[in-house]
Amino acid sequence: MIVNKIYNESCFETMAKMPDNYVDLVVTDPPYGVDLEYDTYHDTKDNWEQMFLKLIPELKRISKMSILPSCRIKALPFIYQNHPPDWIICWYKGSPGHSAYIGFNDWEPLLVYGKKEGLQMHDYFQCTNIEKMGNYGHPCPKPIKWSKWLIAKASNENDLIYDPFMGSGTTAIAAHELKRNWIGSELSENYCNIAKKRLEPYLKQTNLF
Repeated sequence: MIVNKIYNESCFETMAKMPDNYVDLVVTDPPYGVDLEYDTYHDTKDNWEQMFLKLIPELKRISKMSILPSCRIKALPFIYQNHPPDWIICWYKGSPGHSAYIGFNDWEPLLVYGKKEGLQMHDYFQCTNIEKMGNYGHPCPKPIKWSKWLIAKASNENDLIYDPFMGSGTTAIAAHELKRNWIGSELSENYCNIAKKRLEPYLKQTNLF
């Protein structure tokens, strides 16, 4: 496969081309199943559950280690019943956070599947500079700092990073700044163009997808 490239297709199409343990690390931010308005995806709870059931076995097959949000606190029972993670990382988002059952939700669990040999990292980090919804023309971009912390801690220079839900290109930018190779999948051609525009100042190549 060509590295440093966004594949404008479903991540399941991209992963089907990958042999076992092809990538060193997956860092991704899938839809949360909370009815956000995406370009080409219907973000319902049922669709999220079907995606999750199919996604995790493939991530465990193609990557040495994968890190992704649990998406909803209330999704944890479903997650542990079907694909329990090997560990959880606490992402502290700041206070006050989003509204929650007891008031405010100031942190988010990130699911960890697998572990790179010899890895030693903390399971807590703080990233409070949250992107506004709609930034870059995407409904919910993650901050560069979020991706950079995970990639820096869980991979080495020249490792291959994969993001199955590339969105506006945050993971690719973070990987490039940290001297990692990367591959992304993104179903929406519109989001691919957004990511390409964000990546152009970083990369000389123009055939990003």
